[in-house]
Amino acid sequence: MRGLARPLTEVAFVHGLLGWLYVAACAATRPEELDVAVATLFPVRRDTFGAACFALSALAAFALQVRGAGGPAPWRPARPARRGPVDAALRTVVGYTLLTWAYLCVNSLTHPETIARQFTHFASVPSEGTTAAVCFAASAAALFALRVRGARPVRHG
Repeated sequence: MRGLARPLTEVAFVHGLLGWLYVAACAATRPEELDVAVATLFPVRRDTFGAACFALSALAAFALQVRGAGGPAPWRPARPARRGPVDAALRTVVGYTLLTWAYLCVNSLTHPETIARQFTHFASVPSEGTTAAVCFAASAAALFALRVRGARPVRHG
């Protein structure tokens, strides 16, 4: 089973992100259909499916970074990234909060009337606009923290 952990995590990372992108595209073009089931055989609301996919992908991205690189990939920098849960968490926050911000920016252009509405059906607050602002600020703060941490020399035991 141990040999399957990394491939399963990579599939969760990629397909979770793709599932969320599908729901994000639906939200941008047909927001009135977010409460419709994904499929007859899979009776889960689209927005619930999107939230689950987003969380799964973010968790998988974090886990893959903590575990370390397993080979060449086009999205990895040429210089090896610092390892450890703090740096992995900061990189995950940078990427996923920027994705959320970009999604909300598109939504504000395609249907601006929803910017003051609740962000998710799970809770009545925050609004889409507040979420966009918080995500933008959180991404900037996490990127700053990551760069400050990267400027310090890495100490080895």
